[in-house]
Amino acid sequence: MQTASAFMESVLPKPLPFALLPPPRLDRARIAAHADLRPVLKAQANAFLAMHRQLPRMAAIFGKQQRYLLGQLAIAMAFECGEHGFVVAHYLEAVKAHGIASRNTAISFIEEMLHYKIAQISVLGANRRSRPVALAPATVEVLTTWLGLHLDSLDALDGGNRRSELQQDPQLLAQVHPLIVHHILSSKKTMRPVRIFAFLSDMNDGRVLMDTIITSLHDAPAGTTRFPTFVHAYSQLCEPLRISRTHLLRKLAVSEQAGHVGWLGRRGASTFWISKEFLHDYETYQAEKLANIESAWQAIRAAD
Repeated sequence: MQTASAFMESVLPKPLPFALLPPPRLDRARIAAHADLRPVLKAQANAFLAMHRQLPRMAAIFGKQQRYLLGQLAIAMAFECGEHGFVVAHYLEAVKAHGIASRNTAISFIEEMLHYKIAQISVLGANRRSRPVALAPATVEVLTTWLGLHLDSLDALDGGNRRSELQQDPQLLAQVHPLIVHHILSSKKTMRPVRIFAFLSDMNDGRVLMDTIITSLHDAPAGTTRFPTFVHAYSQLCEPLRISRTHLLRKLAVSEQAGHVGWLGRRGASTFWISKEFLHDYETYQAEKLANIESAWQAIRAAD
């Protein structure tokens, strides 16, 4: 029987040999140090919030760190296996190999993807009894948008035309996505975020909450330690989320005790602020993700 690690080597592509890889136009250091990173990430967060409003069920796949990883892995395997679909048993092996979730959680996640028609049982699988899973056509369209929004951010940082290239050749998505996931699963920063990003991304719609906060940031001078936002009430933070106000307040109370968030006056009735550590953790994670996407994109383009 094929082991999980051996299976993953066959399912998710290895990076091209170093000598064959072109130098990325934007590496991690350049992205993180870019003068326009903050406004670019703010625009990116706005775009993803719009996507969340239009497609809340699909966006929920990425709303929590564990679900984000489960979803990305399933999607990568689906692209690699094509319309024949992937075998759930192999997916469970891969989830275990990467320490993402328990077997039962992974099974429930796949069942949810099928229930909400994010994925479907393939009729082309070699073994119908194994009920191979493939992506629904509508999901591929959404994922094209997901990749395109990240390519927009990279293009904004260096004046590139990646999004245009994707529009001209949508098949690039199926080629580049598995390699993006390879990088995500290989990166400690994207697999195991730190501090406030880890704390908030571990809750349902935690990523939506952070994007909501980032889009509300005021411009702030250099040396700022508390970044004010346009948020002046809890309702502004609760509105896009699928969690209760009580649960949100508990999470924010813990974050406030740690000094990551706060209010300039009365809680829930004044200006909400975030710490420089909050902003740093968010930008570090997003810069790492963009670097992973850039590396995968350039590798696939070089292989054409």
